[in-house]
Amino acid sequence: MKSHVLILTQPSDGHATMMLEELQYRGVHVTCCNVADFPGSITASCTLDQQGQLDGTFGYQGQTITLDTLTGIWWRRPTFYKAAPGYTSGEQNFIELETQRGFLGLLESAEVQDAHTLWVSRYHAIRRADLKPLQLTAAQQLGLRIPRTLITNDPQRVKSFYDICQGRIILKSVARGVIEGNDKSYLYTNEVGPEYIDEHTLERVRVTAHLFQEAVGKAFELRVVIIGQQIFAAEIHSQHTAHGRIDFRRDYPNLTYKAHQLPDDLAQKLFDLVRFFGLQYSSMDLIVTPAGEYVWLELNPNGQFYWLQKEVPQLHLKEAMANLLSQPEEYRL
Repeated sequence: MKSHVLILTQPSDGHATMMLEELQYRGVHVTCCNVADFPGSITASCTLDQQGQLDGTFGYQGQTITLDTLTGIWWRRPTFYKAAPGYTSGEQNFIELETQRGFLGLLESAEVQDAHTLWVSRYHAIRRADLKPLQLTAAQQLGLRIPRTLITNDPQRVKSFYDICQGRIILKSVARGVIEGNDKSYLYTNEVGPEYIDEHTLERVRVTAHLFQEAVGKAFELRVVIIGQQIFAAEIHSQHTAHGRIDFRRDYPNLTYKAHQLPDDLAQKLFDLVRFFGLQYSSMDLIVTPAGEYVWLELNPNGQFYWLQKEVPQLHLKEAMANLLSQPEEYRL
């Protein structure tokens, strides 16, 4: 059967454009749209008879797509539909939820009806895997070393943790670390110095959940990308930079990169973690200490990857993703 890949994303997504071009170059039938386009420019229908036979179709830009022709669905970074003005807030919420559940339910049915349809990855699997406390717990249970961690809104617990770690702790976001608005801003990982441990400053911890970790010494950092059955790793050298020692994202221009060969037992544990969450794709961050130990930090179930291939061209990430989406029976995890 000829491959048909559906990419779900938002406008101006460079990753989607890159993958669209790669798949078209291979002769793969590919459709790219945004979930927010339904019910505006997308029509969708689904019938289910008493024999359990599903007939699902949707129309977009003059083409009719039947669910049983889809080999791969890439949940890239779509946005959800927002109801037009003129409704009450309750009506808007109802319309938006009905739209979301209807469209997602229709697409999810494709994999139930036809085992060859692969999600990279399912929406609800991505949402669950995005919970950092769960990530850390699962990683530790699978035998990965993680930093000593405290998640709290209790100032006294922070003070105790600071003392236990002998003043060597960092603060990072529990969620995305992005403040949306007219001027989008990013929350980077920061060291917590003694000036933050006074009683007045610590009271700010009560506002929301905070994630503190013991600072881990770095020889270099690793970005690991798992795409189906393939795993890739790149060293990120940041310790020589002025601003990227704690969070390399602060100093991209001065970073250096190198491909890295993971130990087999570590690679297996990382695959096991991705399987635990029911994902087909994940990027992960680790630290390699001066003593050569691997310390696992976090995963992003839908993270960016093409920037890494530009820095380390021998990591064929684009090609691996195209293989997974167009030939899932061969490359799926």
